[in-house]
Amino acid sequence: MAEQGTTSPPRRRGRPPKGEAGDTKAALERAALGLFAKHGYAGTSIRAIARGVGLSESVLYAHFPSKRAVFEAVLSRYGPHGAAAVIDGLDPALAADDPAGFVRALVSAVMELWDTSDARLFMSLMARDGLTHDPSIVTDIDASVHRLAEVIDGWRAAGQVRDGLGDSDDLAWALLAPVGQTRVVYLHGDAAPERRRVAVERALRHAEFFVRTVLR
Repeated sequence: MAEQGTTSPPRRRGRPPKGEAGDTKAALERAALGLFAKHGYAGTSIRAIARGVGLSESVLYAHFPSKRAVFEAVLSRYGPHGAAAVIDGLDPALAADDPAGFVRALVSAVMELWDTSDARLFMSLMARDGLTHDPSIVTDIDASVHRLAEVIDGWRAAGQVRDGLGDSDDLAWALLAPVGQTRVVYLHGDAAPERRRVAVERALRHAEFFVRTVLR
């Protein structure tokens, strides 16, 4: 315990500690996400983003060189790359031993990830600013499809996939595309709980359809 009458040393000026800087950057990205989703890229200013977390523009510029850099950070943090991350986060033994269980777990986890408030705001941003064809979005989607195709290649080698259904990329797309469509249609920022429930149910039914039609 500090002795009475002592004071803590003054905080050094300059860059904030690494952990604090990371927290500030994440807070700025989240504030920007909400503003971009509501007002669009053109309608959102650097000042508004900074004020959204009670900071000055100079503090924002310590983390991002421009508004475009903030926008790209938002795309990177909240974009569709989540499906690939979910695949990598699932137990590899599940993929090897129980392909049907893997498909169900994958779709459930992806829908849980996409039904967060931030993920739904991102869908509103995509709709407002027409980001469906943005190169970074397309790259992330392709990465998820190719990552799942690698898993399906293992199922093929083990004789767990029906014959004559196309290559592994085709099958990965066949699983992920309808699931992604439920996100686009249902999981936006203003989605009511009932619509969100429908999205999850549709995605899970599609997972069961995939299991019945593709897996042995």
